[in-house]
Amino acid sequence: MRRTTRLGTTLLAALAATLVAVGLAPSAAAHSRAEAIEVGCGTGFVVVNDGVRQVTTPSGATWGEVYLTYNNATGQNCVVTNKTSHHGTATRTVANLYVQQSGGTVRTYSDSGSYSHYANVTASGAAACVLYDGHIWDASGRVLASGGRETWGNCG
Repeated sequence: MRRTTRLGTTLLAALAATLVAVGLAPSAAAHSRAEAIEVGCGTGFVVVNDGVRQVTTPSGATWGEVYLTYNNATGQNCVVTNKTSHHGTATRTVANLYVQQSGGTVRTYSDSGSYSHYANVTASGAAACVLYDGHIWDASGRVLASGGRETWGNCG
């Protein structure tokens, strides 16, 4: 009985390794909203009102979500662009945070790179209004999904 179990386990492991080697293994599961925020921003960040937007292609396909979060203890905002499509595959992914300082000056904070899971950016948002957006490209770099808020909000 033990020999059969050990042989079965060995065969399953070999099959899994073969699937990975030929690229037929299932893709990695997308991070939950809470996981992406915890890893991307850190502890103490919560999604603000109007802080979740879909990241969609021009044809309407959803490739992820972009989150605006705030940490009350530190006065920091954090934006995370979390991939649900192309997750686990490194493609250009962007998270942008625009902070309107007193007097109207706007500072742009951005994280852009070839990421498998998400992009994130953090900046002070105390006593300021913010905009945010996120972008995800496909593996060819030709199709772009975008989302975010285009009006100033979360002024504090």
